[in-house]
Amino acid sequence: MFNRSNVTSDGRETATETRLGGTREKNRKKMVFRVSVVFFSKTARLVTLANVIAEGARAVEGADVRVFRVRDTTRAEEDASAYERGILDCAIVTPQDILESDCVIFGAQTRHGRLAPEMSLFFDRLASFHANGCALKGKIGSSFTEVGGPGQGYGGHEISLMTFHSFFMQHGMISVGVPPLPVLESAQNSTVFGTTISGGTTVRGANGPVSRVRELSAEEVKLAYAQGEWASVIAKQLHDDGELEDA
Repeated sequence: MFNRSNVTSDGRETATETRLGGTREKNRKKMVFRVSVVFFSKTARLVTLANVIAEGARAVEGADVRVFRVRDTTRAEEDASAYERGILDCAIVTPQDILESDCVIFGAQTRHGRLAPEMSLFFDRLASFHANGCALKGKIGSSFTEVGGPGQGYGGHEISLMTFHSFFMQHGMISVGVPPLPVLESAQNSTVFGTTISGGTTVRGANGPVSRVRELSAEEVKLAYAQGEWASVIAKQLHDDGELEDA
């Protein structure tokens, strides 16, 4: 077998493979699509969940996956003690980041049976996309949440997840949940609307909350990874427009 490089008439370099007297041109390019995982949380467990979902999305070839946080516009963020370690180091999402994504997976805590207001306020910033010809139309939307824990109330996670999906449909996005898996039968608070983790007990140090005692369960990790991969697979299938980027 003999390989060599050619330049096509439009200046694009290709690889030519010669085998048994025949030739076959292989384009040295691949499709790239963007997946954004966007969360609001002051606790590290939901951030861990976001990162597991991102890893699932990265399992799909061509996925450019980024993790962002929503800035708290209701309170000043100068008080770092209100956030568990490392959360404020995450990049802050902008409406432009959403517009440039093919798939967006949102996550926020459920507080007393409703979606965290910080995320709702961010959704309000995206209202102009709806007014300007549904700019988010056709993008994949998926969601995850945390329910229960100190000061957060109990239950209501499906209402929060459905609030995310209602937002997706208002903007003409395509809602994607958790794929049907046997683990849904055993995971706590499981629902097809999105991965849900239950709140743990906060350990507080001298400078504020440090960590959550309970780590993610094996079932929660499986659901989160599968959700990220599933959303990414669908995004790749729907947004393959034939335009390729250099490998």
